[in-house]
Amino acid sequence: MKKLIALSMALCALNASAKLGSPDKVKYAGDLSYANFCEAVVKDDVKMLKQSVRNKVGVVAGSNQSVLKKLTAANGMSCNGVDLVSFSEQRNASKVFNYLSNAK
Repeated sequence: MKKLIALSMALCALNASAKLGSPDKVKYAGDLSYANFCEAVVKDDVKMLKQSVRNKVGVVAGSNQSVLKKLTAANGMSCNGVDLVSFSEQRNASKVFNYLSNAK
């Protein structure tokens, strides 16, 4: 079971390189099935983030809350080499940042 969790977390690694001034120009590298999380931050779209979490129930964890906790953990997924919370703060995505901060 621990190997499965470790494998799931390894698959969560995603790097999204985005210019801070241009939210439309985003380049994704890594597991593209997790690109929506970084895109939700870039667009500051909580609805998109919640939908992305729902889509990973059963893949990463058994509930929305568990998926969110695993993805926002220190060793969870990353965008631009940093965790989701830090990435949302860097991108000034205040809505997503507040949602992720309250979810932790």
